[in-house]
Amino acid sequence: MAGRLGRGLLVLATAVITAAATSAVWLVIFNLREPAGTEERTIVAPPPAPAPAPPPADESGDDLASKRLTLPVQGIGAADLVDTFAQARDGGARLHDAIDILAPRGTPVVAVEDGRILKLFESQAGGTTIYQADPTGRLHYYYAHLDAYAPGLAEGQAVRRGDLLGTVGSSGNADPAAPHLHFAIFRVEPGQKWYEGRAINPFGPLGGRARPDAARRPR
Repeated sequence: MAGRLGRGLLVLATAVITAAATSAVWLVIFNLREPAGTEERTIVAPPPAPAPAPPPADESGDDLASKRLTLPVQGIGAADLVDTFAQARDGGARLHDAIDILAPRGTPVVAVEDGRILKLFESQAGGTTIYQADPTGRLHYYYAHLDAYAPGLAEGQAVRRGDLLGTVGSSGNADPAAPHLHFAIFRVEPGQKWYEGRAINPFGPLGGRARPDAARRPR
Protein backbone atom coordinates (compact mmCIF):
# COMPACT_ATOMS: atom_id res chain seq x y z
CA MET A 1 0.00 0.00 0.00
CA ALA A 2 2.75 2.41 0.95
CA GLY A 3 4.57 1.54 -2.24
CA ARG A 4 1.55 2.38 -4.37
CA LEU A 5 1.09 5.72 -2.60
CA GLY A 6 4.72 6.64 -3.16
CA ARG A 7 4.55 5.79 -6.82
CA GLY A 8 1.34 7.88 -7.17
CA LEU A 9 2.97 10.93 -5.59
CA LEU A 10 5.98 10.49 -7.83
CA VAL A 11 3.76 10.41 -10.92
CA LEU A 12 1.85 13.51 -9.77
CA ALA A 13 5.04 15.43 -9.10
CA THR A 14 6.42 14.43 -12.47
CA ALA A 15 3.24 15.68 -14.21
CA VAL A 16 3.36 19.03 -12.41
CA ILE A 17 7.02 19.54 -13.26
CA THR A 18 6.37 18.60 -16.91
CA ALA A 19 3.44 21.04 -17.20
CA ALA A 20 5.45 23.86 -15.70
CA ALA A 21 8.36 23.20 -18.00
CA THR A 22 6.05 23.08 -21.03
CA SER A 23 4.46 26.42 -20.08
CA ALA A 24 7.87 28.00 -19.71
CA VAL A 25 8.90 26.76 -23.13
CA TRP A 26 5.78 28.23 -24.76
CA LEU A 27 6.33 31.57 -23.04
CA VAL A 28 9.88 31.69 -24.39
CA ILE A 29 8.70 30.83 -27.89
CA PHE A 30 5.91 33.44 -27.76
CA ASN A 31 8.30 36.16 -26.65
CA LEU A 32 10.73 35.25 -29.42
CA ARG A 33 7.97 35.42 -32.03
CA GLU A 34 6.40 38.68 -30.75
CA PRO A 35 6.80 41.40 -33.39
CA ALA A 36 9.26 44.19 -32.74
CA GLY A 37 7.85 47.44 -31.53
CA THR A 38 5.17 45.91 -29.32
CA GLU A 39 6.99 46.75 -26.14
CA GLU A 40 4.99 48.63 -23.56
CA ARG A 41 4.72 52.37 -24.30
CA THR A 42 3.53 55.30 -22.23
CA ILE A 43 0.50 56.99 -23.80
CA VAL A 44 0.77 60.76 -23.72
CA ALA A 45 -2.42 62.76 -24.04
CA PRO A 46 -2.39 65.36 -26.88
CA PRO A 47 -2.04 68.99 -25.79
CA PRO A 48 -5.31 70.91 -25.44
CA ALA A 49 -6.49 72.78 -28.51
CA PRO A 50 -5.62 76.49 -28.45
CA ALA A 51 -8.42 78.86 -27.54
CA PRO A 52 -10.15 80.35 -30.57
CA ALA A 53 -8.94 83.77 -31.58
CA PRO A 54 -11.26 86.62 -30.59
CA PRO A 55 -13.41 87.97 -33.40
CA PRO A 56 -12.09 91.05 -35.12
CA ALA A 57 -13.27 94.08 -33.35
CA ASP A 58 -15.13 97.09 -34.55
CA GLU A 59 -16.49 95.96 -37.93
CA SER A 60 -19.52 98.07 -37.06
CA GLY A 61 -17.81 100.36 -34.61
CA ASP A 62 -19.27 98.54 -31.59
CA ASP A 63 -15.92 98.74 -29.77
CA LEU A 64 -16.31 102.53 -29.79
CA ALA A 65 -19.32 102.32 -27.50
CA SER A 66 -17.10 102.23 -24.42
CA LYS A 67 -15.56 105.56 -25.45
CA ARG A 68 -18.89 107.38 -25.12
CA LEU A 69 -17.92 109.92 -27.74
CA THR A 70 -19.06 113.49 -27.25
CA LEU A 71 -21.43 114.81 -29.90
CA PRO A 72 -19.22 116.95 -32.16
CA VAL A 73 -21.74 119.73 -32.80
CA GLN A 74 -22.71 121.83 -29.81
CA GLY A 75 -26.44 121.81 -29.08
CA ILE A 76 -27.13 118.67 -31.14
CA GLY A 77 -28.33 115.56 -29.31
CA ALA A 78 -28.21 111.89 -30.31
CA ALA A 79 -31.92 112.00 -31.19
CA ASP A 80 -31.15 114.63 -33.85
CA LEU A 81 -28.73 112.38 -35.75
CA VAL A 82 -29.63 110.80 -39.06
CA ASP A 83 -27.70 107.79 -40.37
CA THR A 84 -26.41 108.76 -43.80
CA PHE A 85 -23.36 106.47 -43.71
CA ALA A 86 -24.45 104.05 -46.45
CA GLN A 87 -26.11 106.58 -48.72
CA ALA A 88 -24.90 106.85 -52.30
CA ARG A 89 -22.99 109.89 -53.48
CA ASP A 90 -21.86 111.16 -56.88
CA GLY A 91 -24.67 109.36 -58.67
CA GLY A 92 -23.94 106.08 -56.96
CA ALA A 93 -20.21 106.11 -57.66
CA ARG A 94 -19.36 105.94 -53.96
CA LEU A 95 -20.85 105.66 -50.52
CA HIS A 96 -20.98 108.55 -48.08
CA ASP A 97 -18.96 106.72 -45.35
CA ALA A 98 -19.85 109.48 -42.88
CA ILE A 99 -22.82 111.19 -41.29
CA ASP A 100 -23.97 114.77 -41.80
CA ILE A 101 -25.01 116.79 -38.76
CA LEU A 102 -27.06 119.83 -39.72
CA ALA A 103 -26.69 122.98 -37.64
CA PRO A 104 -26.67 126.74 -38.18
CA ARG A 105 -23.53 128.21 -39.65
CA GLY A 106 -21.07 129.17 -36.93
CA THR A 107 -22.24 126.50 -34.44
CA PRO A 108 -19.22 125.30 -32.40
CA VAL A 109 -17.63 121.98 -33.42
CA VAL A 110 -15.84 120.20 -30.57
CA ALA A 111 -13.49 117.22 -30.18
CA VAL A 112 -15.34 113.95 -29.65
CA GLU A 113 -12.61 112.68 -27.31
CA ASP A 114 -9.05 113.31 -26.19
CA GLY A 115 -6.39 113.08 -28.88
CA ARG A 116 -4.11 115.02 -31.17
CA ILE A 117 -4.63 117.13 -34.27
CA LEU A 118 -3.05 115.26 -37.17
CA LYS A 119 -3.83 117.52 -40.08
CA LEU A 120 -5.52 120.80 -40.92
CA PHE A 121 -6.40 120.46 -44.55
CA GLU A 122 -8.19 122.44 -47.25
CA SER A 123 -9.70 120.13 -49.85
CA GLN A 124 -11.89 120.69 -52.87
CA ALA A 125 -14.56 118.28 -51.62
CA GLY A 126 -14.32 118.60 -47.84
CA GLY A 127 -13.41 122.27 -47.71
CA THR A 128 -11.93 123.28 -44.36
CA THR A 129 -11.20 119.99 -42.61
CA ILE A 130 -9.58 118.52 -39.50
CA TYR A 131 -8.11 115.07 -38.93
CA GLN A 132 -7.82 114.15 -35.25
CA ALA A 133 -6.25 110.96 -33.86
CA ASP A 134 -7.52 109.23 -30.72
CA PRO A 135 -5.02 108.50 -27.89
CA THR A 136 -4.00 105.19 -29.47
CA GLY A 137 -3.49 106.61 -32.95
CA ARG A 138 -5.60 103.80 -34.38
CA LEU A 139 -8.79 105.84 -34.81
CA HIS A 140 -8.94 109.02 -36.86
CA TYR A 141 -11.84 111.46 -36.64
CA TYR A 142 -12.59 113.61 -39.66
CA TYR A 143 -14.45 116.92 -39.40
CA ALA A 144 -15.29 118.55 -42.75
CA HIS A 145 -17.15 121.49 -44.38
CA LEU A 146 -16.10 123.74 -41.50
CA ASP A 147 -16.65 127.47 -41.70
CA ALA A 148 -13.46 128.21 -39.75
CA TYR A 149 -10.90 126.70 -37.40
CA ALA A 150 -10.79 127.56 -33.73
CA PRO A 151 -8.28 130.36 -33.06
CA GLY A 152 -4.78 128.99 -32.52
CA LEU A 153 -5.60 125.42 -33.59
CA ALA A 154 -2.46 123.75 -34.97
CA GLU A 155 -1.24 120.40 -36.25
CA GLY A 156 0.30 118.28 -33.51
CA GLN A 157 -1.72 120.03 -30.83
CA ALA A 158 -3.14 117.89 -28.03
CA VAL A 159 -6.87 118.35 -27.53
CA ARG A 160 -9.27 117.26 -24.84
CA ARG A 161 -12.80 115.99 -25.21
CA GLY A 162 -15.10 118.98 -25.77
CA ASP A 163 -12.35 121.39 -26.87
CA LEU A 164 -13.39 123.83 -29.57
CA LEU A 165 -12.04 122.80 -32.99
CA GLY A 166 -13.97 125.05 -35.35
CA THR A 167 -17.44 126.01 -36.50
CA VAL A 168 -20.09 124.48 -38.73
CA GLY A 169 -20.11 125.72 -42.30
CA SER A 170 -20.57 124.72 -45.94
CA SER A 171 -17.05 124.87 -47.34
CA GLY A 172 -15.94 122.54 -50.12
CA ASN A 173 -18.72 120.97 -52.17
CA ALA A 174 -21.41 121.35 -49.47
CA ASP A 175 -24.69 123.08 -50.25
CA PRO A 176 -24.41 126.68 -48.97
CA ALA A 177 -28.10 126.55 -48.05
CA ALA A 178 -27.57 123.57 -45.72
CA PRO A 179 -24.54 124.13 -43.47
CA HIS A 180 -23.54 120.99 -41.62
CA LEU A 181 -20.66 118.99 -40.20
CA HIS A 182 -19.53 116.01 -42.24
CA PHE A 183 -18.18 113.65 -39.57
CA ALA A 184 -16.35 110.38 -40.21
CA ILE A 185 -14.37 107.78 -38.27
CA PHE A 186 -11.57 105.70 -39.78
CA ARG A 187 -9.66 102.78 -38.30
CA VAL A 188 -6.06 103.06 -39.44
CA GLU A 189 -3.58 100.19 -39.59
CA PRO A 190 0.16 100.61 -38.98
CA GLY A 191 1.80 102.18 -42.02
CA GLN A 192 -1.34 103.85 -43.32
CA LYS A 193 -1.46 107.60 -43.83
CA TRP A 194 -3.65 110.06 -41.97
CA TYR A 195 -6.20 110.15 -44.80
CA GLU A 196 -6.39 106.36 -45.22
CA GLY A 197 -8.13 103.69 -43.17
CA ARG A 198 -11.39 101.78 -43.04
CA ALA A 199 -14.55 103.79 -42.49
CA ILE A 200 -16.67 103.00 -39.43
CA ASN A 201 -20.23 104.24 -39.15
CA PRO A 202 -20.23 107.04 -36.51
CA PHE A 203 -24.01 106.87 -36.02
CA GLY A 204 -24.01 104.17 -33.31
CA PRO A 205 -20.89 105.33 -31.44
CA LEU A 206 -22.42 108.82 -31.20
CA GLY A 207 -25.55 107.35 -29.64
CA GLY A 208 -27.78 107.50 -32.71
CA ARG A 209 -30.90 105.38 -32.95
CA ALA A 210 -32.71 104.30 -36.11
CA ARG A 211 -35.58 106.59 -37.02
CA PRO A 212 -38.25 106.15 -39.67
CA ASP A 213 -38.06 109.63 -41.13
CA ALA A 214 -35.36 110.51 -43.63
CA ALA A 215 -34.90 114.24 -43.65
CA ARG A 216 -32.57 116.21 -45.85
CA ARG A 217 -29.30 114.50 -46.62
CA PRO A 218 -26.69 117.08 -47.55
CA ARG A 219 -23.40 116.14 -49.09
